[in-house]
Amino acid sequence: MIKTLTAYTLEIDDTKKAVAEILSQLDIDKNLLKNSVGIISCYSEFIDTGVVKALGESLPFDVIGCTTLSGCVRGVSSRLMLAIAVMTSDDISFSCAVSEPLFPDTYKKSVADAYNEALSRLAKKPSMIFSCSPLFFNIAGDNVVQAIDEVSGGVPLFGTLAVDHTQDYHTVQTIFNNSASSNKLSMILISGDINPSFSVASMVETKVIRQKAIITKSRDNILMEVNNMSVIDYMRSIGLASGGKIEGLNTIPFTIDFNDGGKPVVRAIFSMTPEGHAVCGGSMPVNTTLGIGSIDHDDVISTTKESMKKLPLETKNNGLFIFSCVSRNMALGFDISAEMNTVQNIIGDKAPYFMSYSGGEICPIYTGDGKLVNRFHNDTIITCLF
Repeated sequence: MIKTLTAYTLEIDDTKKAVAEILSQLDIDKNLLKNSVGIISCYSEFIDTGVVKALGESLPFDVIGCTTLSGCVRGVSSRLMLAIAVMTSDDISFSCAVSEPLFPDTYKKSVADAYNEALSRLAKKPSMIFSCSPLFFNIAGDNVVQAIDEVSGGVPLFGTLAVDHTQDYHTVQTIFNNSASSNKLSMILISGDINPSFSVASMVETKVIRQKAIITKSRDNILMEVNNMSVIDYMRSIGLASGGKIEGLNTIPFTIDFNDGGKPVVRAIFSMTPEGHAVCGGSMPVNTTLGIGSIDHDDVISTTKESMKKLPLETKNNGLFIFSCVSRNMALGFDISAEMNTVQNIIGDKAPYFMSYSGGEICPIYTGDGKLVNRFHNDTIITCLF
C-alpha cells in the first residue's frame, strides 16, 4: 500500500522558513514508512532563491520534480507556490534516477542509462514509472515516451513536461534532489503490488469537427500535409485559414486517432513555419486520422468536472496525482484558478491530491483490445489514483 503526504510553502525568499514549513506539514518522523519518495512542482523562482536545493538536502529520501505555471494541494492553490507529494510505503519500493542532458542524437541512450541505473537498485521489475521531462521543441514528447517504452518494455508511465510562467519558457527546469536542470529527465521506478487507475480528458466531443482527414506527410512533431494538401490549404478548405494564416492558432487543437481502438490524443499547435508547416506539441504520424477541435473556459471546467466525478472516490484512496496542460489554463482567460478550484471542490477530503500544470502530459490509455499503452498528450488533464 502507498500512503501519500502533501505539503506546500508560499515562502520564496526565506529558505529556512520555507523548508521548516514543508517539514512541519510532512511531520516525517511520525508519518514516514519504510520506503519513501517525493515529487515537487514549483514556481521557477524557488530554484533561483535556493529553496529547492535546501529542501532536497533536508529530506531523507529522493525527490524528482519540475517547474510549473501553477498548482494545488489540499486546501491551497497558487502560482507562487512550491508543493510536494510524498509517497511512502512498507511494502512498495521506489528507485530514482536522473538522465544525462537530452540531445536529439543521444536522448535514447541517456534515457536508457537513467532507467537502468534506477532499475539496478530494485529487486523486481517496476510496476509503474513517474517521469518529469524537460520541455523541448527539438525532441517531441512522444520520442521520450517511446525511449522509456523501449527500455522498460512498456511499463505504465505517468508524468509531465516542465513548464513555467514565462512567454518563451526560458526558466523551465526539472528537479532531482537538490539540483535543477533545463535538459535532464528525472524518473521514479515503483516496484510492488500497486493498482493505479488512470484517466484522460481533453476536449468536449461535440467540439471536434467530424470531417476527419488523414495525415499524408509529417516529420516527428511537424505536420506538413493533410489529405495530400499543405496544412494551410487543408485548413483553408474547412474555413479555418485565410491570407495564409490559421485563425485562432492557439485555440485550435488537433486530435490524432491511431486507429487502434484507443481514445484519440490531442495535439496543440505551437507555431507555423515559413514553409507553412504546423509545429505541434507531439508527434503527427503519417496515416493517422486527424480531427480538429476547440477549447474554451467552459470546456476546461466541464471536462475537469467529468474527469474528477468519474474517479472511484467512494473507496479508500491513498493518493491522487493530476497534471493539466498549460494550454487549458490559458483557455481560462483571467479566471486562472477556476480549474484548480473545481478539483478542490470535488475532491475535498476524499483523497490527498497533488495537481500541477504541464507542458505536455504522459498517461496510459486502453486500446480497443484492452491493452494499456503509454501515450503523450496535449491540452489534456490526466490523473493517477492509488
